[in-house]
Amino acid sequence: MWMHQEQGDPTTNDVGKFIPTSELLQWHQQMQQRMPHIFTPDDKLFGTDGKQHPLGTKLLAYFDNDPNKPMRCEVTGSRWKIEFGEKEPVYVVLIGGELSQIALTSAHEEEGWKVEG
Repeated sequence: MWMHQEQGDPTTNDVGKFIPTSELLQWHQQMQQRMPHIFTPDDKLFGTDGKQHPLGTKLLAYFDNDPNKPMRCEVTGSRWKIEFGEKEPVYVVLIGGELSQIALTSAHEEEGWKVEG
């Protein structure tokens, strides 16, 4: 039987806590070596932002790229999401008043979530 460890949804214990930048940069370097076709040599973890979004940053994306379907969230922290033995950095966010998470990388991509306001 295949056993794997999964992590639950974010909780209030995750709010206000952020992954150290040094850990994120180390993870990114490892991903560039393991998956160079996705994490290319010129790929920057934080895109043009240069750093993690701070507490309270408001982000906007459009569901299916449809401008009539805006999605908004507020960054409340970051943490490692562990799934199938792999870890990925995610932002802990408030969406519609509930805690959730989004991939940290998608919040810094050209076509991903954008800082609002």
